[in-house]
This record gives sequence, structure tokens and C-alpha cells, in this order.
Amino acid sequence: MKGFIVHPTYKIEGDKTFVHLFGRLENGESFLIINEYKPYFYIRKKDLQKVIGMGQEVKFEYEKGDFRTVDGDSAIKLVVNTPKDVPKLRRELEGIHTFESDIRFPYRYMFDQDIKGIIEFEEGAFKKGIFVDRIYENIEVKGGEQYDVKLKTLSIDIETDMKADNIFAISFWCDGFKKSMIISDNTSLKDAVCFPSEKELLINFKEKIWEIDPDIITGWNVIDFDLKVLQERFRHYNIPFNIGRIDFEVRITSYDDFFRESSASVAGRMVLDGISLLKNNFIKLQDYKLHTAAMTFLKEGKLIESDSRFDEIQRLYAEDQQKLVDYNLKDAELVMRILEAKNLISITITRSLITGMQMDRVDASIASLDSLYLRETRKKGIVCQSMVTSDSDERIKGGYVMDPESGIYDYVIVLDFKSLYPSIIRTFNIDPLTFSADGPIVAPNDAHFDAEDGIMPMLIKRLWAQRDIAKKQKDDVASYAIKVTMNSFFGVLANPMCRFYNLDVANAITSFGRYIIKETSKILQKRGHKVIYGDTDSIFIDAKAKSLEEADKIGVDIQKHINAYFDEYVKTEFKRESFLELEYEKVFVRFILPKVRHGEGGAKKRYAGLVIKDGKEEIKFTGLEFVRRDWTKLAKKFQLELLDKVFHKQEVAEYVKDFIAGLKDGKFDDLLIYVKALRKPISEYTRTTPPHVKAAMKMKKVESRIIKYYMTIDGPEPEENRKNDIDYDHYIQKQLKPIADSILVFFDISFDDLETGSTQKTLFGY
Repeated sequence: MKGFIVHPTYKIEGDKTFVHLFGRLENGESFLIINEYKPYFYIRKKDLQKVIGMGQEVKFEYEKGDFRTVDGDSAIKLVVNTPKDVPKLRRELEGIHTFESDIRFPYRYMFDQDIKGIIEFEEGAFKKGIFVDRIYENIEVKGGEQYDVKLKTLSIDIETDMKADNIFAISFWCDGFKKSMIISDNTSLKDAVCFPSEKELLINFKEKIWEIDPDIITGWNVIDFDLKVLQERFRHYNIPFNIGRIDFEVRITSYDDFFRESSASVAGRMVLDGISLLKNNFIKLQDYKLHTAAMTFLKEGKLIESDSRFDEIQRLYAEDQQKLVDYNLKDAELVMRILEAKNLISITITRSLITGMQMDRVDASIASLDSLYLRETRKKGIVCQSMVTSDSDERIKGGYVMDPESGIYDYVIVLDFKSLYPSIIRTFNIDPLTFSADGPIVAPNDAHFDAEDGIMPMLIKRLWAQRDIAKKQKDDVASYAIKVTMNSFFGVLANPMCRFYNLDVANAITSFGRYIIKETSKILQKRGHKVIYGDTDSIFIDAKAKSLEEADKIGVDIQKHINAYFDEYVKTEFKRESFLELEYEKVFVRFILPKVRHGEGGAKKRYAGLVIKDGKEEIKFTGLEFVRRDWTKLAKKFQLELLDKVFHKQEVAEYVKDFIAGLKDGKFDDLLIYVKALRKPISEYTRTTPPHVKAAMKMKKVESRIIKYYMTIDGPEPEENRKNDIDYDHYIQKQLKPIADSILVFFDISFDDLETGSTQKTLFGY
């Protein structure tokens, strides 16, 4: 029998600890496995007698075995009764070095059984639970082979009064049940179930959760609003807020400063907030309101979207309950459809299967590496150090960024090294365990590594093979999830919070990266190609081609030559196989590398170009105002249209003048809103007060770290209550002029020339 673990946790009964593994079986039934298990950690064998003689309050047993530290010292396992005994004993052993004493108890169990998401066991006797289909006790389990995991997801949404002191309605949206529960005596309401009181509503909400038995509960800001309000209302009526698969109350860890993600523990289920799922999968929006996300991905929005929507909700509850039901149910529906449209639940499940992390922690890159790495060290009999945060101020040296040769070009070839840092790790055997004083593999930063394959290269090899299979099967979800996992390894090694933190190892990776890009550039220059820019893993070449077809041929030839070169280089210099792979990515038919502002050099990490694919044109931006959230939609519209004209060699003088006139006439007022995030609580802005902070100070209530504001003749004012006229000259000087001048400089003309009516009227007519 196989199943997917939704939630690993534990329960202490007396002086015994029991692992609780909740999940969904492949036959569709929910399950709970309860196994007794004891926590443990390690010390050096040479410290054992000293520990025994210290007379600790915490009782422990010790086990000898074939354990050794990374340094080769023999190790002893200390076993205690409960997880809370581990930190107690560790404190009592002050001065004694401990190993792996920080690993969370449920994960320790899963590491030992080599379980990563999927569990396998012999089907046998079980009992029926009150809130779960099957309960197994003290059975043998192991990690199982992957299968197509199907979980049940429920989206919920609540409507309340202005102060959230009373709940009006709760909506459910999932396969098999799409209803709103509302406090009402109007039994004719469509898609609604009516209850006479809030208390009755809450009792039935809980019972419906048990009936649906979801694996995942989601919503929009579902933890900090919906569940938090529900928890408070359950407490008000002295009703246990236990909506999980065992009689544990919901625990919410909430933060009010916008800078840390809140979490909710619902026994046997996962709570995955829709906003967090977008952010954790690098999906950027101008803001993370439900209406914005729905319009972006579904082309439809909330039924009510205004700054006074709480007033409107209260009015609807009093005057038009059917419309309130429709609104309530629509919000729950939109969340579910957004997650489906972006495959976010599938991606999260897949990342859990890859890393062995529970679904609400798959974005925890340090813990994910621990989960993968410590399983392998266990197989080798190696025990790793406990995590100790480094206080070093030293920072990693990043990738190589070449000084750009600014200009406007025709036919620029772009080549990228495929997954450069993971391929470097694998090619040069870079790993915390292979790092040594005199290993034969020497990185450009003079870090040495042994020849015997390390764990991290092995993990990369395994993940790489899985990704190749996913690509062949056109499984974009799995391919993306694996890529995210592989790419996180490098950053983790450079993080002082990681147990494997080692700047020499991390810098070995980036030093190889810098060498590879520089060497590639030298080779291409010798072959007569003009390299105009390079950035970390990419090379940009002025092809000097006369057509797209000619540029394609040059790109393919460069790809073959460079890959052959590094194959031979790695084989000759390191006696290893090269996994470095340069890919010919695309050709920009027209391309611009702007200059730095107020200077002559090229601006790094800023460019745009026109590509043609399948007969369709598209302008792609990197680092420019068009893709930056802190520039207005006005700037983005202006930059896109201006570049489109330049790339097609069209005149722009009249366009610029007309655009300025339209701005002053109020034609673009809806494009003038600045959107910027608070980086810390408002009260902590003491030295300087940026415009968005000034705007936030004028808001009635700051409900999000994303602040939207206009620049007016009286300074920054929030969108929601602007009182003064717009300062159009500010937008001309601060939004239009910098963009225009970054392009016009190549034609020896300025924005001021065009604005004031210079005799120079054209760009291409001279």
C-alpha cells in the first residue's frame, strides 16, 4: 500500500513519543500512521565518559555503531525519550560538541526511513478513526516509488462586519461541494445553506470540513484573516477549533509586520495560502490582491472591488444577501482557479516529493538541502554538525558581469550555459564532504576537492536525470520544480544559517563560473566574434549578420565549438567528464545596451531587444523600467512604444511631443500610480522618509506592505484618498526624461531638445 504524507507531526504520551504521519492513500482514503520512536543526536566517542560523569537530569541511553564525524572521529548516539529532552540535554552538555541535535523530530524519523513524501507499507489491520478513514499503529514503513498523487483541495472564504467581530458567511469551493453558509432566515437563497446564528454556523463549518476531509485548505490571506477570525469566534463561543484529522486544536503563528509569513497547523492537513504560493514560485504581480491576480490570470475579477468594500459587504448583508452569497462564493472560486491556472498545487506536491519537505515548507531551501543531504550522509555512516549560525560579515563573490559595450545593434546572439552552477558542482565535484586541504581538483579560488564523488554532485546528477525525463514527457510542472531545487543548492552553501555553510566551497562555484564566462569570451574574440556583454551565465555577441538565418548558423556553430572546447579542457585538466553545456538561446533582431545615466559606460544588467518567433514580434526587457514595479505604468507604456519605434527605425520626435501633451491633458492619469513595498514597519523609517512611506503615513489604515500613491503638487499622496492635483512636471522629469535620454543619446539628441522644439526633428533622417 502506498500513500502521500500530507502532514508529519508527533504526540507525547507520558514518557513516550509517537510519530503521527497523516496523508492520503493511493486508493483515495485518508490515513494516519502512529509509530513509537525515540529522538537522538550524536557526540564524539571520546566525549562519552565525560558526558556520563556529568550527571544530567535528562535520562539518556547511548548506542555504539559505525558512526563518524566529517573529520573522521568516531561518534556515539545519545537516545532520549521525548523531543523536548533534546534541547534540554544539549544545554546540560555545555562544552561538549553535539552533532545533528537540531533536526526536527518528524523529519528525523522520515530521514531514517528514507521517506520523501511517499510512504509504502504492507496492508494489514487498521481501525476506523473519527476524522480519518484508516489508522495504523506500530507498522513497518519505508519510502515508496512515486505515483500520480491526487489530493483534495478546499478553498474557503469568510465575510465579516467591518471590525471582523461577526461572521456573516463562509464559502466552500472544492470538487463535490460549492456552497456558501450564511446566517440568515432567507431559505430561498441560491447556492447557500442558512443558519440561525453564528454559533450554529461555526459548528456546521467544522462538521463540513470533517465531511469533505480536505488534504489542503487554501484561500487568499487565509491564515492572517479567515483562519484567525474563525479561531477568535470559536473561542468566543468556547467551541474547540479542531478541524483536522485528530482532536488537536488549530495553532496559528501570525505576524503583523508583513515581513514574515504566518503559518497554521491543522492536524493532518496543510494550509497553503494563495498569496504565498504565488510568491514562493517567483510569480510577481504589481500587488497581491485577489482581484489583481484574478484579472491577470483569469481575465475576470471579484464581484466587489473597492476601498469601501467592507461597507458594501455590510450593506449587502442587510439588503441583498443573494449578492453577498454570490460574492462570497466567487472569491473562493477565484482562488481555486488561480491555483489551477498556474499549477501551483501540483508544483508544491512535486517539490515535496523531490525534497521530502512538507508542502508548506518546500520553499525552505536550507531545510530542503538538509532533507536531501542528511539522508545520504546517514547511508555513509557520517554524522553532520548541528546548525550554528555564523557571525561572519564576509560575503560571497558573485558571478562575472562584463562591462557592456553600449549601443543599438542588429542581430545579437545570446548563448546561455545551461544550469551553470549545478553543472559546475557536478563537473568539478564541489561538495562540503569533498572539500579538502590537498585534493587534486583545484578551483580558481584555490579551494581543493577530492576526486571521489561527493553527495551534492550525486544529488545534482539524480535531479538532472529526473528533469530530463520530465522534459521528454513534457511535464513542465516537474521540470520547473526540479530546476528550482537544483538552483537553490549554491545559495544555501553561502547562507550562514546553513549547517554546510562554507564560503570557500561557495566561492569555488562562482570562481569557476567567472573563469568559464571569461574563457568563453576570449575564445570567441579570437575567432573573430565581437562579445558585447556577458552576465553570470550568458554571452551576448554582435553577429554582424545580414539576416536571421545567418545569425542562427553562427549561434549553432558557436555552441558546438565552445562545448567541444570545455569537454576537452575538463578531461585533460581534471580527468573528469564535463557537464558544462552552452546553449544557443535566441537572436535579437534589434538590440539596445543603454549607457549608465550621467556617464559613458554601459549599464550592467539592463537591456532590451526585439525577437521574432513563429513570425511574431516581441520586445523583451531585462532590468529596464518596463519590468520594474517601482516605475509607473506611464513609464512602461512610454518605454515600450518608444523602443518599438526605434527598433523599427521610425521617427519619434512627434511621438514624444504628443505623449507629453497627452500627459498634461490628463489622458494618462490612470497610469500615474507608483507601487512600492515597505521594507520595514513605518515606525522604523527614522533617518529618511521615502515618498511611499510619506504616502503610507497619510493612509487611514495600512493593510499591506504594498503602497500605491500619486505624486501631487503637495507631494506623495495615497491612491485611496488623493486630495491635490497631480504634479505632471514630476512625471515628465522623473519618469519620461530618463527613459527617453537613455535611448536618444545614441542619436546625439536629448529629451529636452524634443520637448522644447529643437531644430533636430528626426533620428533617422540625417
